[in-house]
Amino acid sequence: MIKKVILLLIRLGSGILMFMQGYEKLTGGFAIDGLVPVVIQNQDSPEWYKWFFEHLVASFIPAFNWLVPLGEIAIGLALIFGVMTYTASFFGAFMMLNYILADMIFSYPTQLFFFIIILMNKQTIQQLDLRLLYRLRKRRGNGHVAHPDRG
Repeated sequence: MIKKVILLLIRLGSGILMFMQGYEKLTGGFAIDGLVPVVIQNQDSPEWYKWFFEHLVASFIPAFNWLVPLGEIAIGLALIFGVMTYTASFFGAFMMLNYILADMIFSYPTQLFFFIIILMNKQTIQQLDLRLLYRLRKRRGNGHVAHPDRG
């Protein structure tokens, strides 16, 4: 029981933080074009990551200007509502790794740590997601729905 409460708090905290980061980027005029030359010239970023930024991100700046904040908002909402938690945690960890590779340290290693904790508890997270799905289907009256604990 304590494990589930701790996972719930980690999931909710990570979700709220991701949602807030995405919302701030979306409403604050986030533009990745200023980050591209910084990453390319950064001594701490790996060469393959610099190549990725120079050739892929720089070519699709308008798309990345929307993808980054909307991705953070989607991950945050999924974690807050407990829907597709494992998938959201995977992409959250992926985004944190990208920030770390771009040498934007800040709080991202801590966030990555919490996403890894969620990913390591896949069975517990899936049970919680299935319980939510069960309740939603039962409430809508979509015929017979197997209880997640009984199969």
